[in-house]
Amino acid sequence: MIRELCVVLFLLCSPFIKNFDFTYDSPEEFAKGIAECTVSINAYLPPHTRVVVILSVAQAALESDWGRSRFAKEAYNFYGIIETDDTEPHIKALDSGILMKKYGRRCESTADYINLLNAGTHFREYQELRVKQSLTNTVDMDELISTLIPYARDPFYTFKVRDTVSYLLEKYPEIF
Repeated sequence: MIRELCVVLFLLCSPFIKNFDFTYDSPEEFAKGIAECTVSINAYLPPHTRVVVILSVAQAALESDWGRSRFAKEAYNFYGIIETDDTEPHIKALDSGILMKKYGRRCESTADYINLLNAGTHFREYQELRVKQSLTNTVDMDELISTLIPYARDPFYTFKVRDTVSYLLEKYPEIF
């Protein structure tokens, strides 16, 4: 856990993240931007902690309505990541008052998402599977997605992630 935290701190403080940003005016540009962030961050990580790019894009698309949600526009929060410390940058959800993290740059949200999957205690099954798949040099997307049940309260969330992955592969194969 300490090692993962150090990696995220390095990423968030690195000139790459501080200077890299992307803009988007369409779902395709959004998908490309999130994909570029994920690939660039993955380059700094050991193979067993890298996030599958299409999975990152699918979750960002679902959680932020392709970058059109208020959280995405006002806080660059593309993954629906909650803030638990009210002294940290955040915005409040209008309907529930839940605090959502606020980021200074778009790729910071992706770095935090990757850290959440790699260090979050709710994602132990995901972490163990990524190690196993990394060692065997395989990616079983259905198996990976099935470990994401704790990510959202929606009982159909993993089905939605699968559908979004399929849509991305069909609509934007050149990105992946």
